[in-house]
Amino acid sequence: MNKKHNRFSNQRKLLLAKCLLGLLWLTIITFCLLHKDAFTLEQILTYSPRQPVLAALVLLALFAVKSLSIFLYCGFLYAASGILFPLPIAILLSIAGSAIMSSIPYWLGKKLGSQTVQHILMRYPKAAYLHDLRSGNDFFFVLIVRLLGILPADVVSAYMGAVSVRYRDYLPACLLGFLPTCILFPIMGMSISDVRSPQFLVSLSIELAAMLSSCIVFHVYRKKRSLAKTPREDDHD
Repeated sequence: MNKKHNRFSNQRKLLLAKCLLGLLWLTIITFCLLHKDAFTLEQILTYSPRQPVLAALVLLALFAVKSLSIFLYCGFLYAASGILFPLPIAILLSIAGSAIMSSIPYWLGKKLGSQTVQHILMRYPKAAYLHDLRSGNDFFFVLIVRLLGILPADVVSAYMGAVSVRYRDYLPACLLGFLPTCILFPIMGMSISDVRSPQFLVSLSIELAAMLSSCIVFHVYRKKRSLAKTPREDDHD
């Protein structure tokens, strides 16, 4: 009897913790949505103090804030790193920021579990394709999803945590998928004062080409998937 009571009590505590965690997440997202104008590139630069260490900490903190809201554009943060710091440091900060931005939704999704998956599937029908993409290798699964860019990064992170993708596979694949952005956006930030410069134009062209390639690959995959599900005439004979 005591074991049943303790088990029921633990389940109630776990449910309460999940509800509080979900409420906290919703509150932060609502706050970010109401104050999204405060996250323009110009505003981000005003938040950053003159001291390099403090500026780096502020930038990383903004990555953490971004991780909790799909309504904020992380490209501004990558670009700001290129404006504020020399390129090698900007790239390292962008990678560190990507790790933070990817980890927070992952652990929230892991704690909330199936509740997160159901919410994502209802809100983003494209998420149904994630299940089909998953194979035995979670590293390549995460990497492919990141490169395809079929869903907001924060949504993907929460989904990966909710379906119990191992963190040791998840984080390296995430960082590898974000690596082009971590390099190209700081370069664009460094040369943003001259948008006609070769550095800016080449970086922008590569980023746009990568986005276009991702859209084409996903379109081809979705078409093949729909054809595979369509019964052939031979099957009815």
